[in-house]
Amino acid sequence: MRSGDLASLADVTVRTLRHYHRIGILPEPGRDASGYRRYTIHDLIRLLRIRRLAALGIPLDQVASVLDSEERDHDDLLSGLERELDAQIARLTRQKALLGVIREHRASPDVPPELARFFETFALADASPAMNRIDRDQSVLLAHLLGEEGIAQLTGFYERIAAPGVIEVVTELARRFDRLEADADPEVTGRLADDFAGRIGALVTGLTGPDGQADLLDGRLLGLFDQYMNDALNPAQKIVIARVMERLEALPGPR
Repeated sequence: MRSGDLASLADVTVRTLRHYHRIGILPEPGRDASGYRRYTIHDLIRLLRIRRLAALGIPLDQVASVLDSEERDHDDLLSGLERELDAQIARLTRQKALLGVIREHRASPDVPPELARFFETFALADASPAMNRIDRDQSVLLAHLLGEEGIAQLTGFYERIAAPGVIEVVTELARRFDRLEADADPEVTGRLADDFAGRIGALVTGLTGPDGQADLLDGRLLGLFDQYMNDALNPAQKIVIARVMERLEALPGPR
């Protein structure tokens, strides 16, 4: 039979046959007088065995050793495949659970799933689209830099912000911040900074890094947030943020 016939019988493509020839797991037969490769029933059986092994997840670079081995005990190989499958199943189970969380809270797929419920709360609070976008971007950055351990502290921070009686105050502050004109009067920016620091100062208590010591508002995060704020905020808003940070740094005791 020719390559097309063999490929059709085994339900593979001719390109797959050529790939198997190149990597050496399917011997390449000689050609007939017309220049066509001629395959036999033995080639078909070997090809079907290759497909069976590949379907189990056995890497192609190990297929030849299995096919050509006289041993019937491949327990080590199969045990390794089972471990890989267990890891994949665990990963997919976690991924499915995260998708469920995102769908439940109608959050954007690009936000950290652990924070999805808070973004739903903020959206319902109707702060402002601009502030919600800034908060989303910052949370994406924080979640990546803090890792799994640090995200717990960040989640605690969001829980305090989203608490009844607090979310309303924070939302109003966010609206004021969003409405701030680029040339706002210094008295206006100063008052807003004082109000922000007065409220946020209590909320950031206990907000520490993964090691339990480094403040999340310190270190490399500050430089990255400065870059983001320079692009996202107008001059008056930048002044407010700078003054809020100064006031927070002046707070006594650990945060």
